[in-house]
Order: sequence, then C-alpha cells, then structure tokens
Amino acid sequence: MPKPDKAKVRELYRQERDRAMAVVPATAPTVNGHTPTSSAGASSMGESSTGTLGGGTGATPEVTAKVASTEASPATTFDETAIDAYWASYGDAATRATVRTRAAHAEVMEVVIGTDDRTQVGNTNEYPWRAIASLLITAANGSQWIGTGWFVGPRILMTAGHVVYMADQGGWCSQITVIPGRNGADEPFGRVTTSQFKSVSGWSTDGNSDFDYGAIILPADQRLGDTVGWFGWQARTDDDLNGQTVNISGYPGDKPVGTQWFHSNSIKSVASNTFKYDVDTAGGQSGAPVWMFIGTDRTAVGIHTNGDLAGNSATRVTSDVAANINAWRTEVA
Repeated sequence: MPKPDKAKVRELYRQERDRAMAVVPATAPTVNGHTPTSSAGASSMGESSTGTLGGGTGATPEVTAKVASTEASPATTFDETAIDAYWASYGDAATRATVRTRAAHAEVMEVVIGTDDRTQVGNTNEYPWRAIASLLITAANGSQWIGTGWFVGPRILMTAGHVVYMADQGGWCSQITVIPGRNGADEPFGRVTTSQFKSVSGWSTDGNSDFDYGAIILPADQRLGDTVGWFGWQARTDDDLNGQTVNISGYPGDKPVGTQWFHSNSIKSVASNTFKYDVDTAGGQSGAPVWMFIGTDRTAVGIHTNGDLAGNSATRVTSDVAANINAWRTEVA
C-alpha cells in the first residue's frame, strides 16, 4: 500500500481539528435511550411492521447476486475524499485525516475477516437490492461522508444513527442524497436529497453506541419505496439470533464508486442491544440492513454499525427499536 501523503494528512488534520473545536459539549445522559429525536420534530403513532414487496422465494442464506456489473464509475462532484460516516462520530481528528487520504482509504474499522468473500451485486434494479441505497452525506459543518440505508416504507429508510447525527461535525446532518439500487454510473431509480432525519436520545444526546440507529425521511412527493419496495423488520430473541445466518449488502468505499456488495455468515454473539457476526464489510456500509429469511420474507434484525477483527456488529432490532420504526413509518405514510 502506498504511504500516505504527509502534507495532505497534516492539512486534513488541521481541518478536522478546527471542526472538532467548534462542537458544543454533550449534555448529561438521558434515562431512556430509545426516546425519539428529530431534525424536524413530529409526533409518533404505532403501525404494523409488515412491508409490501418484502417477500422472497429463495432459501437462507441470500446468495442470488448475479455477475458483477461492468458499469463505469460515475462522474461526480461529491468529495473524492469522503469516507464512511462511522469516522464522523467514532474517530478523532488525526485518524479521520489519515483515513481521508486515498492511500489509507481502505483502512477502516468495518473489516474484512480473513478472505474477502464479498460478491458484487449486478442486478441492483431487482428486489431486495433496489431497496438498499447509497448515501452521500453532508454534515452540518459541510464535511462529506458516505453510508448505506434501506427502505422500511414508501418515504423512510433506516440507517445508523451516526449517519444522520454527527456530534463531532455539528449535530444533525445538513442533507443526505439517497440513491436506491445504485450500480456505479447507473442510478435506475434516480436520486433524492433530503434534510429530515430521526434518531433517539441515546445516540443524539448521549452518543451511546448501543443506540446507534436512525432514519431518513424523503419529501412527501418522493415515495420511492412504492417503486423499490422495502424490508420487513422484527425483534428476535437471543436464541432466535445466535448462530443464525444473516445477510448484509451495502456500498463500501474500498470498491468501485457506487457499487453494491453482498456477503452472508452467521451471528457469533448476542448482547442486549447489539450482536456480532463474521460478515465481511468495509467503510461505506454503515447503516446497511442485516437481514434474515424468515419464512418467505426478508426481515431485518439489525443495522450494521461497526466492527473489528473480533467480529463486525449491528445495532439489534429490539422491541424498542421496532416500536420506533413503526412510529416513524406511520408519521410519513
């Protein structure tokens, strides 16, 4: 691997340090970490968790990706040094500066465990791949990041909390561009930019990784989920998760720009709010769906957030998380 450009690292460090110095200190921890918070503020109600176009006919694990696409990477004005949104909240200024250099771009905490077994998804215009979106993220301070989101309704996508709220970058993101089913230069369902986001107090107030989840709300006239479909979701018991095969697909930054990559493997350990798995991922896949086949449905049981060589990990869809997804989806039905 080429050595990082020291001058570029120093300049990026200065920029990251200046951004960090402008951040308002966090307040005292909240009592209920699942209390909803919002960039726009709205009331909540409950609703069934079953989504249309959520069914599948294959068997676990999800292994139906076709041959890799030959599409060229798209021309874009988005910052070429954009890195996974994980680093906006979990990294320090020096680390972010190093990772932002192109030479160090692949050195991210979401890791490939052993051999890289990821498969490029070529048929992103088909379900469920089209219900997964590439995210181009602009933070409150203007810095740019990448991530992944997935539809749970006509106008709502779930993702990691650190994708929508970045305490070290000024709080709620300024805007996120959503590109469902992206395949390099091909954007079969177009793109939509929004500034309406949701999370919970455990993340937006406390920065507690146990509550690292959030939602992206599309404008009322942009019901892309009606076209691409969405995932179901469900809270499962420890016994129903341990050892089960899970699937992850998203938009890693170590592969050609805008391409979707998939892998599946088993859950290795379960905690009250998170679980770990040996599924290969890389920076850019923050917020990706972690799903299982349950019957004939593709059902999300977690939101990919971070990891290390001991196992990548997800925020678990608990009963509290499921209740918030239900409520947020109802608000924007």
